[in-house]
Amino acid sequence: MSTTDRGRFDGPRRLGVAAVVAALLAGLPAALLAVGAPAGAQGSITVTPNPVPVATNSYTEVQVRWSGQPAGKLIFASVCVKSSADPDFQVGVHCSPLAQVETNGTADGSGTALVPVFRSTEPTTDLPWGCFAAGDAVPAGVLGATTCYMRITNNLVLNNDDAVEVAITVTGAGNPVDRGVLGAPVAAAPAPVAPVAPAAPTPSGITTLAGVPIAFTG
Repeated sequence: MSTTDRGRFDGPRRLGVAAVVAALLAGLPAALLAVGAPAGAQGSITVTPNPVPVATNSYTEVQVRWSGQPAGKLIFASVCVKSSADPDFQVGVHCSPLAQVETNGTADGSGTALVPVFRSTEPTTDLPWGCFAAGDAVPAGVLGATTCYMRITNNLVLNNDDAVEVAITVTGAGNPVDRGVLGAPVAAAPAPVAPVAPAAPTPSGITTLAGVPIAFTG
């Protein structure tokens, strides 16, 4: 049988199978046909506060809560510029490694974490995007997104099949928990100054101050 012959044979055969499946499904109760959504969007996620008040060129931490994740799986929470549902989404391109938290899973698949949200260019400066408020000045060559995403996934940060997200925005002049610039070096605390020893009188009528003799009258 030639390739052409096989193709002609397979075509009617596939149509026959489709017809049989359609007939079987037609005889099933509607309740049995109501299946759940495909893999992905595991559970739910909330961010508090949202919109996020944070000063320009700074970041702050928000409370992220999730539920419905697989029990005991490592959890990753990340700030991303693009929705994980976008066909062009790539974790290494569209999520910030400096605005990411990794935490252990729980027995019931729920949890909470503090995750940094920035109002600036992406903090590594290696990625040409940032999260900004409407009206913010955006540097040339940078995608200034006024909507970013808090993304939760499990097991591996690259796991997009189970990812769930919520849109976040930044706004306002900031609040007392602003942390400065993500990735910036922390200034060292000043060295403590040793206290000056009190003056000690001597039998000769001379006292010393910081090792220097000083005459005094009694």
